[in-house]
Amino acid sequence: MSKKVVVKIDDFHEKVTKGLKLSFERMIQSKIEKNQSVVIMREGKIITIKASDFYKL
Repeated sequence: MSKKVVVKIDDFHEKVTKGLKLSFERMIQSKIEKNQSVVIMREGKIITIKASDFYKL
């Protein structure tokens, strides 16, 4: 692979990662505003927590 292709792939991965982080933050904020819960996996178990408590973990 040429250096130019590697740089493009790295840029793409960086943009995708930024987009995922942004959408996750927006989802959590939306859930907090609607007073809803979030389902996550923690230590191999599926749990439901209030979105407002999510950042306290």
